[in-house]
Amino acid sequence: MKYGWLVSACGVALAWTAPARAHDVDGKWGIGFEETLTAVGSRQIIPITDGLSGTTTAAQPDIRASGLCGRWWFGNVGVEAVFGFALHKPAEGDTEFGSFLSAGLLYSVVRAPQVNLTIGLRALGGVGRTNASNVSTGTRLGMAFEIPIRAEYFFNPQFAIAGAFGPTLAYNGDRSNPLTGGSSSVDLAIARGDFGGGLGFTYYIH
Repeated sequence: MKYGWLVSACGVALAWTAPARAHDVDGKWGIGFEETLTAVGSRQIIPITDGLSGTTTAAQPDIRASGLCGRWWFGNVGVEAVFGFALHKPAEGDTEFGSFLSAGLLYSVVRAPQVNLTIGLRALGGVGRTNASNVSTGTRLGMAFEIPIRAEYFFNPQFAIAGAFGPTLAYNGDRSNPLTGGSSSVDLAIARGDFGGGLGFTYYIH
């Protein structure tokens, strides 16, 4: 055929530029990074007293709720866990640390060739301790809950990125919540102050 080479070349070009189609991830394990929706609420001034100046310190979360994520899908249901940890040890020998673990379920509402839309429920638990620069809070625990509405875009069958938004609920006890920085309050929010949602990526293992 006279123009067969041209037809073949166009076919190769179209195959190269065509969007990758997401394969079914049923029964697949995924590992990656995820930033959850927490923290919620406004930053509060809590009575952490500096022993040298006698001033109070504005509470901040000890750790952003982001870290290593593992996910497993079966059918339209996904099970996930996200773990994060931070440790700060100044030269004087004092120690600050924060850690959290979230566990959740996701349900696929829409499955398109390249995008999956899911809604889920997450429970987060955090622990933190500050004992540095003459500021000490002791060990603190915190809880939060999220309903992430999550869109996952597949570049190919193995790799996907995701963005999420949704309501969050946090309980802050007498000691500041290491996830939110708040204390003595119940916080409910759809978009937190510094960022309105979560981000992440996943590599699916076949």
